Amino acid sequence: MDKGFVQSMQEKAMARHARIGIGIWNSDETLIASLQSATKYADLLLVGEPRCKCDLEFVPTDEPWRELVRLLKDGKIDGAVRGNLPAGRTMKCLARQFDIKVKRLALLELSGWSFLLGPVGIDEGEAVLERLGLALDGARFMQRFGISSKVSVLSGGRMEDLGRCERVDRSLAEGELIAARAREAGVDAKHRGILIEACRGDDIIIAPEGVSGNLIFRTMLLLCGAESYGAPVLMDKVFVDSTRARGNFDGPVMLASCMADF
Repeated sequence: MDKGFVQSMQEKAMARHARIGIGIWNSDETLIASLQSATKYADLLLVGEPRCKCDLEFVPTDEPWRELVRLLKDGKIDGAVRGNLPAGRTMKCLARQFDIKVKRLALLELSGWSFLLGPVGIDEGEAVLERLGLALDGARFMQRFGISSKVSVLSGGRMEDLGRCERVDRSLAEGELIAARAREAGVDAKHRGILIEACRGDDIIIAPEGVSGNLIFRTMLLLCGAESYGAPVLMDKVFVDSTRARGNFDGPVMLASCMADF
């Protein structure tokens, strides 16, 4: 996806200007001030105690992860952004309330190239079926934007590395299997092995498992200067996950407001 993809999302978000709830936890003046710029994309409802002067509407609560998910389930907001809430507590509430297994793909942009990356949760993607599901659900998600996705599946080596060790052999076999099953389902998928550089230009990148996916995400975001727009949870309602290692939440709020128009 090229740079025009993000620009079109920004325009849709500003036009839609959905009501988006965002979680806040142990906030300070810097965090609250950073949320002001996101109001160009959405009507924000802060869920949690600001603990400082705040001009934005907020719902005070000692358990913002529960309240944010409840508001989403009850239809009181068009979409939700995790904000800086604890990931474990929030994702458990989301899974319990909606009776789902949480699956998410992070939307990143690097030098004009936009792509989805997953798994990014350190406890996600261990099983082949999980990663295949991410590839297929990610492709369906992109179809909502009118994009027929190209998917890259990563693994732990090159094909010529077969036989070097059991772990690499297993990873290569799983990468081949995921790409093959995705193609059978009608998705344009290729197994890239360990050659992440060969993924450039593709729309979805599937990491070997959640730990390596999280390392790729953090390397691109914190060392390479990539822009993160949050990680949409692949579900019917709009929920965008967001790392706490960010200066503002413009991207996740923009994405949630844009998705609320589907």
